[in-house]
Amino acid sequence: MRILYVISGETGFKKTDEKILRSFGLVTKIDFHNYNLKKIIKYMINGYYSDLIFIWFASKHAIPAIILKYFFKRKIIIVAGGYDVAKVLSIRYGNMCGGYKTYIGRWILSRSDIVIAVSKSNYQEVINNGLVDPCKVKLIYNAVDYDDLGDNYNKINQVLTVGEINEETYLRKGIDRFIALARSLPEIKFLHIGKWTNRKGDPCERTINRVKKYAPKNVTFLGFLKKTELIGHYKTSKYYLQLSRHEAFGVSVVEAMSYGCIPIVSNQYSLPEVIGGGGYIVKHLDHAVNILKQSNNINKKIDPDSILKFSVRKRKNSLEKVIKEQYQ
Repeated sequence: MRILYVISGETGFKKTDEKILRSFGLVTKIDFHNYNLKKIIKYMINGYYSDLIFIWFASKHAIPAIILKYFFKRKIIIVAGGYDVAKVLSIRYGNMCGGYKTYIGRWILSRSDIVIAVSKSNYQEVINNGLVDPCKVKLIYNAVDYDDLGDNYNKINQVLTVGEINEETYLRKGIDRFIALARSLPEIKFLHIGKWTNRKGDPCERTINRVKKYAPKNVTFLGFLKKTELIGHYKTSKYYLQLSRHEAFGVSVVEAMSYGCIPIVSNQYSLPEVIGGGGYIVKHLDHAVNILKQSNNINKKIDPDSILKFSVRKRKNSLEKVIKEQYQ
């Protein structure tokens, strides 16, 4: 099978899907971030010779694939995993907040053969916001590539959060809540790990410089780290904090849980679903403050079964089934 794999900007979960797809056949990858004419031509030629076009997110980088489908009947699978089907009016986040992006997104989704949702919450967004026929939507959880599940790590009373910092993620990822919580608990160390970017995902320190001015002294911003360094902080941090206003899945939450971090998450979208009964779901900041004030008395353990459902093997098996169904 020849597969054209289309993304716009690289991430860990997209790399995981690339590995899975390469186990099914010959894969050509097009990263449409910062595209040009040469890249568009490569996209169209490889799409013409492909049996399947697999795309992460229903955004403008999917339009050439829709054209190929119209003229040459190419099969298209789209993973709708976040911004493309989100509608969070309070922070104006998501393609489905109205305007031309909503119409384009729905048009792209309507012309795909299969739309993959990465959580139950995301599944509802695809149907309710993207107006996709439920018969075309498949729920396949995102995968976390962990080597081993363990809880024998020397934990310290430290709170970790992971994610990009830019003008959009500041509110969506709850960085403001992370800082406010740290200010209320000066005796606890807080760590942030993640790229400092602009809205396009390019390196930029404008937002992080502004954030640092307001952050208390017990917050450390480490920036982007290599995977081995990140894992080291997962292993030593007792808590993982994710007080997002929107999450379609939450890969970093599952990664942290796989290294024994106790998750503290907001009651927003997929986060309660992802952690199951393995941590704390908070409705307001005071609730999180009270949990961390009692941290010395908390000895929660993460149930490995709550993480195994997000394994690469399960995602691979599910994707393989969906792809085979398209060729029966």
